[in-house]
Amino acid sequence: MPPLRTEAAGAQDAAQHESPGARGTFGLGDALVLGLSGSGPAQTLAVSLASLVAACHYGGALPVLLCFVPMLGIALGYQRLNRWDPNAGATYTWVARTFHPYLGFLAGWMILLYYTLGTSSLTIPAGTYTLELLAPSLVDRPLAVAVAGGAWNILVTLLALKGLKVAARFEWAIVVFQYAVLLTAAIAGVVALAHGTAAAVFSWHWFSAQGIGGMRGLMGGILIACFMYSGWDAAIYINEEATDRAHAPGQAAIASVVILALCYALCVLGYQAALPPQVLQAHAGDALAVVGPALLGKPWGTLMSLAVLTGTLATLQAAIISAARVGFAMARDRVMPGIFRRVEATSGNPWAATAVMSLLNLVLLAFALSTSDIGRALANVVSSLGLIAILFYGLTGAAAVWQGRRQLHRSARDLLLGGLLPGAGAAFMAWVAIEAVRTGATTPAVLAYGAGSIALGAVVALVLHLIARVPFFCSVPPHSSPEGNRP
Repeated sequence: MPPLRTEAAGAQDAAQHESPGARGTFGLGDALVLGLSGSGPAQTLAVSLASLVAACHYGGALPVLLCFVPMLGIALGYQRLNRWDPNAGATYTWVARTFHPYLGFLAGWMILLYYTLGTSSLTIPAGTYTLELLAPSLVDRPLAVAVAGGAWNILVTLLALKGLKVAARFEWAIVVFQYAVLLTAAIAGVVALAHGTAAAVFSWHWFSAQGIGGMRGLMGGILIACFMYSGWDAAIYINEEATDRAHAPGQAAIASVVILALCYALCVLGYQAALPPQVLQAHAGDALAVVGPALLGKPWGTLMSLAVLTGTLATLQAAIISAARVGFAMARDRVMPGIFRRVEATSGNPWAATAVMSLLNLVLLAFALSTSDIGRALANVVSSLGLIAILFYGLTGAAAVWQGRRQLHRSARDLLLGGLLPGAGAAFMAWVAIEAVRTGATTPAVLAYGAGSIALGAVVALVLHLIARVPFFCSVPPHSSPEGNRP
């Protein structure tokens, strides 16, 4: 007997037929490039390499590799859930249907926080790197940084408004350049280690418990590694516009995690010993600008800075595109402003949501650079986003296991790919979140901002349900059917 459905649920299903774009225009490669851009390896390594060395000495590649298996499990969860319901809302929709609408709304709220507030941590460096390359005398002037960063924000938004195919061409060019520069320098670093010409002599002791700084060092490294991986899910949110909407986005997500694991492990191994730790710490905000010249000569400082700048722009655009699709899906269920549902007549591009997300980024940029207090507050919010990403990744893994639980007995493959790996990923994310609080790896201010942001989302959900009477919260989540989530 099929599960009972409310009228609200029927209305929700009817809304599913709306799409944020023209289907059949976005291929596997385009989804992959969004996933690779979403993580932003050049910018991520530039700001996290020094912290990784400080946390676990020269064993930084170990937490990167340890995080790979649970992150791959989460990506498998995304793949199977996307096959079950290819929806632009992704985790927001899947958690709502699998567990409860309130939990789904909170998941969507966290994703929007991650992709909107997180863009401010990209726009400011974009402005700074631009001035470092073109007008170094203006780097210390907040207004100049804001103008340069804001100009880039407008440019990538205009490209996103042209449609996904135009945006993908921009992303492809940057990804090829970014990864070529990063991997060339990484190989040079590994060669220097092999020949004993690096700042430190290679030792297998780096990967022992003592060499990595014990449990504290390992935990600190894992937290940083989780932050480094985050963003690959950008490959999923364009699923309703893909040529193969049920399969291509999930395949791109898995491929993104694999490529990122290889890239990060090789780069960390090659870069971390290029310079003494104290030199890295002195350039903690832009480590690659000094690592490049140390490995390959002075011109590589400019080349690395250019890779960081262009990679930051690609990540900024991927974030705007992802937030726009999730915002569209939530507006489709009437839990976000109706303006987010407006699309361009010919391409179906959600131009309104894209423009609003970009405008919000510019507003936050102005706040961050106008007063020190708001700037500090925004910095704490952005710092809490790594913890927020861990939470919605964990929710997705748990939803994948629960939704597909009736298929786990069919074969060993179903048990491994649909149960054990996504379940392990969800458990790992829960463990990291708990340990981050227990060990004090997250400051009270960062924890307060993260918890406060989620609590605000819960208040918004209550208002939408009890006062606005939004039908989404009255729907009955359908049980997973035996035919769903086929391998």
